[in-house]
Amino acid sequence: MKKMLIIIGTVLLVLGFNYAASAWVYVPDQGDTGWQTYSYTVGPGGFVGSVGFVVSNVVDNYAYSELLLDNLNVGGGGTNSGFELGNLTGYTLAGTSFANVSGSETAINYNTYTPTQGDFMAVIQGLSNGVTTSQFSNASGQAGTVGSILETALILSPGTTFSFDWAFLGNDFSPWNDFALFYMKDQNGNILFFEGLAQIGSAPAVPLPSTLLLLGSGLCGLLGLGRRVKRRVG
Repeated sequence: MKKMLIIIGTVLLVLGFNYAASAWVYVPDQGDTGWQTYSYTVGPGGFVGSVGFVVSNVVDNYAYSELLLDNLNVGGGGTNSGFELGNLTGYTLAGTSFANVSGSETAINYNTYTPTQGDFMAVIQGLSNGVTTSQFSNASGQAGTVGSILETALILSPGTTFSFDWAFLGNDFSPWNDFALFYMKDQNGNILFFEGLAQIGSAPAVPLPSTLLLLGSGLCGLLGLGRRVKRRVG
């Protein structure tokens, strides 16, 4: 009995971890996400380093996607870090990849995006002649190929919240699952973590928690029935 319960618990635990809901936002072919807000709260040690934004064009060279950024906030102070200057002052752009500032941007399905703060936002394009982005992967496990990487240096006190508004314009098609993400790296250039924002494609099927509960109840019921049959036979 005890061994069987351990097996059942292990099965449910594995299922729960393998099919946990993803943080990625999935967009259909040539779809877009609408404006989203991402926030990150710094731990007790604080943070000194750089934060970066990636948009990657996966595999093909025919269509590229875009990442829009605006309203970068450090500690709720409303700091825009340069976009309102009409340029990318304070940012570094990796290699030959492409980014600029704009007062509006139109998705391929004709949704028009305007800045969420002030008059300008950043537009980062995952062009096929961009920089190598293979150190990053999308939610499907596909490594990036080429794209754009935009970085800015930050010093954040413990407990500070860093946030920004973003939108992903997926101008490509599956299975070329272009993606965008956010990362943080230390002063030595070591990437501490990265967080997926969006990718083209469909989310994998995820069993609801109630499904796992029903599965566990069914297994327990079968276990009880087996014990009753065994007693009657004995």
